[in-house]
Amino acid sequence: MSPPISISEAKTSYPIFAATFAHNHAGYLVVGGGGGAGRSGVGNKITAFDVSSRAPKLEPSAELELSRDEDSVTCLANLATKDGLVLYAGLNSSPADRDANKNEHFRSFELEYPKKKQSGKNEKVTSQSSEAKISFLSKTSLLKAPESVAAKKDGYQRLLRLSRPKRSANGSKRIGAIASSLAGQENEVVVFNATTSSPRAPGDIIQRISPHHGEEANDLDILEPEDGEFKLVYCTDYSVYTADISYDFSKKKSQEKLEPPRSKYSVPFPDVFEKKGRNKIRCVRWLSPSHILLLSNSPNRTGAELQILRLYGDTMGSITYRKTLPRHIKQATDLDVCALDADDHGAYQIVIGVAGADCSTSIFTIDYKGIAKNSLSGFSHYNTVRDVHPFQITKVVFSPFFSPWTAPNAEKIKQLGPQYLRLASTSLGNTIVVDTMTLQPASKKSRSRFILGAPGSRANKLASYFLALIVLLVSIMLAQPLVDPDGRWTQALVPESIRNVVSSFNPIEVPMDDARAAAHSAIPEAVREPIARTSHRLRDLLHPHHSEKHKNDGNTKALIVRADPETDYMLSTEVHDGPEAVVQQHTEAKRWEELNHEERSWWKEKLTSAGAWTVDEGETVLKSIFFGQIGGFVGQMAQEVLNG
Repeated sequence: MSPPISISEAKTSYPIFAATFAHNHAGYLVVGGGGGAGRSGVGNKITAFDVSSRAPKLEPSAELELSRDEDSVTCLANLATKDGLVLYAGLNSSPADRDANKNEHFRSFELEYPKKKQSGKNEKVTSQSSEAKISFLSKTSLLKAPESVAAKKDGYQRLLRLSRPKRSANGSKRIGAIASSLAGQENEVVVFNATTSSPRAPGDIIQRISPHHGEEANDLDILEPEDGEFKLVYCTDYSVYTADISYDFSKKKSQEKLEPPRSKYSVPFPDVFEKKGRNKIRCVRWLSPSHILLLSNSPNRTGAELQILRLYGDTMGSITYRKTLPRHIKQATDLDVCALDADDHGAYQIVIGVAGADCSTSIFTIDYKGIAKNSLSGFSHYNTVRDVHPFQITKVVFSPFFSPWTAPNAEKIKQLGPQYLRLASTSLGNTIVVDTMTLQPASKKSRSRFILGAPGSRANKLASYFLALIVLLVSIMLAQPLVDPDGRWTQALVPESIRNVVSSFNPIEVPMDDARAAAHSAIPEAVREPIARTSHRLRDLLHPHHSEKHKNDGNTKALIVRADPETDYMLSTEVHDGPEAVVQQHTEAKRWEELNHEERSWWKEKLTSAGAWTVDEGETVLKSIFFGQIGGFVGQMAQEVLNG
């Protein structure tokens, strides 16, 4: 069996700023960088490596030296060809050309893979292979010519991103986006047609976007949910914007009128009395058409976190999940994701790679639960490696992954070989590290989708923690007569559901709420129907029923949220005339402050998945709400843990 991770290393003669994996040959990695214009001793180059061997030390398979009068390579992306790749690169012209208002910053190169040579009469025996080769194709400008002196001198193409390729008839029809930096009020995001080796302006330009107030895009990404229908996302320091792009490749024009990008999220300001500043958004990636992953850094290098931005149609989105990165990561420098293959229900796993300023790389996974549920699991940590590079990491990039069952010759596969996912990281210290991870089938079913990590490993780990917690709580209950005769500490630490189970073995009984039990038995069955049902956000439901007008009239309503086990714990909300009405009809209901820690965590996950509540809203909004006590709550929790 293949090891979970194998590590390959390589070294160049220049600092690396850009990297991209080939999409038609996941074993080919191309990097670029250099010392820039006029820096003696450090050239500007593009280098290709064949990493498919997983050898500990990698040697270049092709390299192209660029002019030392021009800038270094800042970004890379690629298109697949029959015999290799077309490489797009961001690369500024010389200072003299820029002063003359001629900055041909968008370059195209061709990488030819080694060709196998045949020997023998029937030419079936491979004797040797030719060397790979990188050659120049074209250069042009897609950004508008800057007008200010500062923009001409300092502005450059910082970002380059293409829509993800697909194994389909339209898989080669892709669009791209570039973004400029250090151009002040003239910064741009330009969306272009990426079906040609040499895109040109204006014919291949789809849309030009000017970030607000002279800001610049820190990162961008493109998703294609349906053929020809694209979604663009880009972020500035404190905001996230999205745009929908419908493009007809045959006519080279948009199918619909392009609207300006819409703001979907703004980093909240801290409280007035807090001295800390706002987090800055470093990177963005699409996880699904409704979910965007953000990587943000805390002020003053005090930490970093991953956030899930949930989109709600035309309204602003909200943060539904947060993952604080380990303390040793004071700041994150880069992010990439790889969406693995999906099953018949549209469920798939997303692998996340994060580079820390401490030269570490961390890998996490998150599961998209399918189109019907349209929700995500929590983050799971897979691996962290410290001191990967001697100097700051500049780029992390995943190799693409396509299911072997969608390959052209899939029907001929008799025994499937190992499937790999690679994460490459580069640094200012001229180093490259490639982690090769072995993927596993998600189930024992034929043609199962793939995941990172052995099936059930996460569930078994969580189940062990949960079982240990149960044993601890039961031990506390059994020791109660000796260490806690009054039961005050036990009630605070042990959930009521566990106390009820243990009470049959414990001589000290937990008293029942006789008033609630009597009220429940006195209510006729015909009256036990909810007064109103809805699926809106909790804050929107509370506002009209807790206004000053209702308080003065003594008509404040009460809200209860329930989860039905028969419908996969789908949430329903009911509005009642007051707290007394809730207690009469739902004897098991509890206020938020009456719930224990485990119950609150369970409810938070369900509420965020349903879009009824977000982390940013805080728990204050929940304190006036009743929650229906779930039958067999602990058993249900254990089952969910076992199911991952």
